[in-house]
Parts: sequence; structure tokens; C-alpha cells
Amino acid sequence: MDLLSILFALASVVWVIHLIRVGSLALAALATLIVGTVFGPAFFAIDGPFQISADRVLWALVIGMAVVHWRLGWFRFQGLTRGDWVLLFLAAWLAISTQRGGPLPDQSSPVARWLFYFALPVGMYWIGRAVTLQSGELRRVFGGLVALSVYLSLVGWCEMRGWHGLVFPRYIVDPQIWEFYGRARGPLLNPAGNGIVMTIGLGAAVLLWREAGRVGKLLNAVAAVVITAGMVATLTRGVWLGGLVALAVLAYWHVPRWVRVAGLVGVLLITAGAALGLKDQLLRFKRDKHLSAAEAEKSLQLRPLLAIVAWEMFQDRPLAGVGYGRYFAHSQPYHNLPRYGASLQPARDYMQHNVLLSILVDAGLIGVVPLVVLWMYWMACGWRLASRAGPGDGRPLDPEQSSVHRNLGLLLLVALCGYLVNGTFQDVSIIPMVHMYLFFLAGLAVGHCHRLPQDRLSQDAASRWRFALPSGPVGCRRRATALPDPAAATTRGRSMDPGFQSVRRP
Repeated sequence: MDLLSILFALASVVWVIHLIRVGSLALAALATLIVGTVFGPAFFAIDGPFQISADRVLWALVIGMAVVHWRLGWFRFQGLTRGDWVLLFLAAWLAISTQRGGPLPDQSSPVARWLFYFALPVGMYWIGRAVTLQSGELRRVFGGLVALSVYLSLVGWCEMRGWHGLVFPRYIVDPQIWEFYGRARGPLLNPAGNGIVMTIGLGAAVLLWREAGRVGKLLNAVAAVVITAGMVATLTRGVWLGGLVALAVLAYWHVPRWVRVAGLVGVLLITAGAALGLKDQLLRFKRDKHLSAAEAEKSLQLRPLLAIVAWEMFQDRPLAGVGYGRYFAHSQPYHNLPRYGASLQPARDYMQHNVLLSILVDAGLIGVVPLVVLWMYWMACGWRLASRAGPGDGRPLDPEQSSVHRNLGLLLLVALCGYLVNGTFQDVSIIPMVHMYLFFLAGLAVGHCHRLPQDRLSQDAASRWRFALPSGPVGCRRRATALPDPAAATTRGRSMDPGFQSVRRP
């Protein structure tokens, strides 16, 4: 038996070396995400100073693949962007912050929390930064995200309906893990994290539907309906709202302006009516099997109390915070402040339910300001890619590469919508795998955005504004200054058609 194990290991090493050399880095990263979601530490893990699981071993192999590809000259970084520097500073500060403060009551390790919930996602970000996707490879990545989301939706619906015999892996429906039991918590054991992944998959299905043939449109439409049903099965208001916002972002880019305005007005009216007529039902509906409707309403009432505790802790340590991952080591005295009486006691055993407040308390303004700047930078990159029309150096437009840029930018915006909306109600930064998905998509988008010609970026932004130009030689000079494109440069010093009064979109 030992000999067979050795032979199997040797054969595996040979195949691993071959795959590392010729495999697709993007697909290997996607496989890491899928394995980490379905067969993560809750499925199998080896405990030690640091927990080892299948996805973390696969992640190390992806890093090795990236090093090999870099040494072979198959890709190279084109320098660091401002967002990269912000990300590196944030990672360094959170690492330093883990060493501040005293021991934790539950003996947990802030270093392990930083490593698995931030450092590994940063590594996945750099993998995405190194990849240049072509149209076919992007479709495979999107298809993998859709297939994973369909699986999560089907499993989640079976959880919610109580069809436990159809749920795999079995630990998902283990009643000993009581939190969120009876909802679509999925293999991540958290309905918010499950919903964020499904939101990304829903966005990928919609984007694939737009560019597919007749059969592809049918398959992606069915997948979108199934994923939507899975999101409903999470019984989580943040997931529902995040999905609606993500669909609204996609609709913004693909419908006429009057439809956007009418849709926005309709959504506001429907939301206001639902809030007035269904307020009690939305606040008190039963979700977990071990949680009554009254207790569900109580969970909403805890959030203002947690915000008060966060504000008091922030006032005492505004710049550096109490230390990353050390909230419970410092929060207990703040629930006994005399001016609040006993009103803060119900929130004693709960951590912060907002990602910004959580980072603000733990890492202070030094941590939360770079985090917000990073989110804004990623939004700007997603917006630029979604606005991309083609190369700006005078060559013919490349529809396939333009489609890659647009779809990557839109999917990043969808992921940010799901993350930020759910992050308003949960500390999604400590849900397993959530940062891995977000950082990987952000790395892909930032890498492609950084490789765009800068002159085209400025032209794409300027071409969205229609404005009149005066005729005559003065108008020519103003146009050449306002839009530094090659066509305008050739007209410098010559007269133009006096009848030309507007700039057309490319």
C-alpha cells in the first residue's frame, strides 16, 4: 500500500508539473475559487499552526504556476497603479494592526484572520493582475461562475425546503451547526456569502446571455432564473437588495435613457409602497429554523446598538483602532457605559454587522480610508472598462477584445454591488471566500484597465458629452485641445468645414 501511495504521488507530481507549465492561469484560479467554495475547510482540513485545506494547497500551486509563467516570459507586470499601492499599504497596515492589543478571550489568532481573509485574497488579486483574457477564455471563466451559482442555488433551495437528502456536501445541513440553519447558507455556511457568490454568477449569466446564440440564450436565461430562486432562498434582505442593485447596474448600460428613468421611478414607487404596506412582514418574517420571527426582528434592532458601540470605541482610538481582529478584547467595557444604562447589553455577544464599522474599530482611520479609496478605484476601473469601445491608436476596432473589457468591467461592478450592499448589514470581510472572488475580479479588471491606451480612456470619457463648437480657425484650435485624438491632430493649423458643430461619439 505504501508503494502504491508513492507511485501515485510521483505520477501526480509529473501531471502537476505539466499543468503548471501549460495550464491556463485564469482557469486555475477559477478552479481554486470553486474548490474553496465547495470543498473548503468545512469539508476537509488539517489543523495546525495554520489550517491546511484543499483550496489552500491549490492556491499555492496557482502561485507556482504564476512564477513559472513569469520566468518563461509569458506575462509581465506593467508597473504598479495607484490602486496597487493603496492595496499594499492596507495589507501592510492590517498586518501590523494584528500585533496591537492584548490577548483575545476566545484565544483566536488575528494573524490567521489576516492571512486567510486578506493576505490570500491579495495574492489572488495579483494573479488576476497578471492575466490577459481573450474572448474564449473569458467565456469559460464566466461559464464556470454560472455553473457554480446554479449548483449553489439548487442546494440552497433544497436547504430551504428541507430536502436534506439532496444536499451535498452533507455538512451544510448539519443541525449541530445551528447558525442560519434552514436558509440557503450553502457550503460557506453563511447566506450572505452564498448570496454574494450567486450575485456574481447572476451577473455572468446575464452578460453571457447578451452575446450568446439562440441555444445559449435559452440556457443562460434558465440559469439566471435558477440563480434568482437560490438568492430568494437565502431569506436575506441584503442578498435580495444586492441582486436588484446589480441588475440595475447591468440594465443601465443596455437600455435607453427613458427606460432607465422610468424604471428608477417605478422601483422607488414600488419600494415605498412595499415599505409602507409590508413593513411588519419584512421585519418579522421567520428565517432560521431555530430563530423565531420576534428574534429575527431583534437582530435588526441590534445594529443601531452595535453602531453606538463602534462610535464610542472609535472616539477613544480614532487613528489606529484597537487592533485588527481584536474587537472582543476591547468591546466589553463599552456595553456598560453609564450614559446608556443597560440598553447596550443585548449587543455584548455580537461583533460588528457592518464592514466599514468593523474595519474602522479594528484598524482606525488609517485602515478604513485606504479601504474606501480602494473600492472607489475599483469602481472607476470597472466603469472605464464598461465604457470601452476599442483601441485608440487608429487601428480598426476589435469587437472581441472590446467585449472582454466591457464584460469584465460590468462583472466587477456587479461584484462590488453585492459586496457593498451586503456589507452594510454584515461584516462580509470575514466570510470565507468572499474576498477571494472580489479580489480576483478586481485584479482582472485593474490589469486590463491598466493596459488600455490612456489617450483612448480620455477620449471615451470626453465623447460622452455632446457640445457645440464655434466655427472657423478658433473652433479648430479648441477642438484639437479638447479632444487629443489622431484625427483631430491632423487638422491642426488648417481650416475645417464651418458647418461642423458637434463631436460625434466614436
